[in-house]
Amino acid sequence: MEMKETIMVFAAHSDDETIGCGGTIAKFSEEGKEVIAVVFSSGEKSSPWLKEKYLVESRKEEAKEIGRFIGSSETIFLGLKDTILMSEIENPKVNNVLKKVIQRYNPSKIFVHSKFDAHEDHRAVNKAVFRAINEIDKKKEISVYVFEVWNVLNETHPRIYIDVSKTFKRKIDAMKKFKSQRVYIYTLLIPVWIRAWVSGFHAKCRFAERFYKVR
Repeated sequence: MEMKETIMVFAAHSDDETIGCGGTIAKFSEEGKEVIAVVFSSGEKSSPWLKEKYLVESRKEEAKEIGRFIGSSETIFLGLKDTILMSEIENPKVNNVLKKVIQRYNPSKIFVHSKFDAHEDHRAVNKAVFRAINEIDKKKEISVYVFEVWNVLNETHPRIYIDVSKTFKRKIDAMKKFKSQRVYIYTLLIPVWIRAWVSGFHAKCRFAERFYKVR
């Protein structure tokens, strides 16, 4: 029996992977690939008026449901502290967990935040993932792509466009399901639509998602 190709997506917060590459996740899923999402933060600081314990559990369940909807086979939560990921990732235990997770699923491709992202938590995820990859993948067999969330990246690596014309609506529907982040998400809907349309123009299709191949 032929093994499924596995793709891994690493995100700082539970909505980042949907915003950055939700259409691609759905496309890969429809093609029979297995997509594993790994979320670093528990998101406890996203709503200061709600109790942290309730918020963490509700965001986790919300992310699992949306992950299944968009096409992720599994969503893994590392449970690190929100807003201080740059210090959290310096714990050797985090590096060991990341290496074990990557070795367990043995992905052919990894999607992750850029080291040039304006959000420090996003940069922290890039740093942690690359540290783990470089220690376990000396032959550089894993291809790595970085994605944009709410800002345009200052990347010089080759641009890759993935046609998501058939799955873009599912991405938008998935974004709308993030009830815990409703205000933030709804301000992004139009920018996300415009970005997909512009990327589609470059890729000669209706909608596309843009990535940068960094490894």
